[in-house]
Amino acid sequence: MNDTSMEQKIHRIYETAVEILERAGIRLLHPEIIDLLNDRGIRISGDTAYFTATQIREWCERAPSEFSFTAPNPAFSKVIGGSRSEYISAYGCSAISLRNGSRQDAVLDDYIEISRLLHTSPLFNINGGILAQPNDIPADLSHLIMIYTAMMNSDKCILGVPGSQKEMEELMELAAIRFNGKENFVKAPCLLTMISTISPLQMDDMALSSIMVAARNNQPLIISPAPAAGTTGPIDLASNLALATAEALAGIAVVQIINPGTPVLFGLQCYGADMKSGNIAIGSPAYALQAKYTAAIAAYLGVPSRCGGATNDARIVSPQSGYESMLSMFTACQNRVNLIVHSAGILDSFAAFSYDQFFIDLEIIEMSRYYLNDIEVSDDTLSSDLICEVGPGGQFLTAMDTMTKCRSHSWSPQIGVQGILKAGTDPMEKFYENIDARRKAMLDSYTPPEIPEGIRSKMKAFMRRKGVDSRILDKINPISSN
Repeated sequence: MNDTSMEQKIHRIYETAVEILERAGIRLLHPEIIDLLNDRGIRISGDTAYFTATQIREWCERAPSEFSFTAPNPAFSKVIGGSRSEYISAYGCSAISLRNGSRQDAVLDDYIEISRLLHTSPLFNINGGILAQPNDIPADLSHLIMIYTAMMNSDKCILGVPGSQKEMEELMELAAIRFNGKENFVKAPCLLTMISTISPLQMDDMALSSIMVAARNNQPLIISPAPAAGTTGPIDLASNLALATAEALAGIAVVQIINPGTPVLFGLQCYGADMKSGNIAIGSPAYALQAKYTAAIAAYLGVPSRCGGATNDARIVSPQSGYESMLSMFTACQNRVNLIVHSAGILDSFAAFSYDQFFIDLEIIEMSRYYLNDIEVSDDTLSSDLICEVGPGGQFLTAMDTMTKCRSHSWSPQIGVQGILKAGTDPMEKFYENIDARRKAMLDSYTPPEIPEGIRSKMKAFMRRKGVDSRILDKINPISSN
């Protein structure tokens, strides 16, 4: 029996991570950053950087424990950190999974619809990122088109995408227009970028270029190593976490060396692995367990945390997609992960986005939040006078207390099937009818954000200068509510 405390476990994982950076180092495939680290006293051998324990501690301590994430609409601005959790929908899927089990390429219309669903949902305060990778737009312009779409269809906080130095600079310029000028943009964190390492112990030019451009513009970053236990990371979960922590610590240090005080999230995305096939396993309890430790390590370091999400390995919407997504989402919520990515719509180990799963995952989030809000115990909620008044054999359904609280105090599913069904009704058909009705209701209630005409015109002109076809821009632009 292992009686080591959680605090001791986290300390040992951290110490091992530092030892890895001292002994093995991390390969950083970006000559400018290698030179910068060398100037700061980091030992360099070729393209590999070796950090001491003191250097890691001194640089990582410069990262803030929380930060204000500024939205174009101040009503949606949020503080990232502490015990607060925010959600980000699917990220990175290039295919759409249909109800009949078939798949089709994601297109721009999908990205537009998902961004509008997120804008409408009160669960989400962050929009953008790679909601679904459109296959019908030019690849060299997709970074701009996706984020422009999110900005035009929503005024919530903005998740960007990583890219080359040129692509990142273009995204910063576009975001600066949306926030009414570069001066306003660099004053506050407005555009969040997620950075993936290449496990084990490497960061490529795109990741490091993204870090460099974002940090120089004072924009927040998620450092998100994703080793899979037994393939790209060691099979023991403790050592897989230590490897991922080493990569994240190095990334955080690089960010702070470029621009001390830049907001950064500790964002481990540690997977299990299916040792029969070698594929990642994101529905595995190993994924959820490592998410629990990610939140604890981030708290130990004093920085915000990020991990998934309603993740699963199911090929189609099924009991498997439900129970795996519930485990990983509930774990993230219970451990107060600050930024929960892949919160809605994922199927098949990130391979596909499903609209049906999206609405199932919304219900999972709502159920998890209801449970974690716990029970208030007070004179008012114990209602002893009411119970005594009703007395033995009575009923509470028609009590005024029930009447006044029934809409706010009871759990009512949005898509789940409850109660009596008409004879001959297929429960699954009713379930999907409920999904279709919720999807339609949310899209019907969508109201475009109010964007000042001067900013709207400047954004559109910028996109045209970058070579985006006017027909694409016309499709993206919602009917103005101004």
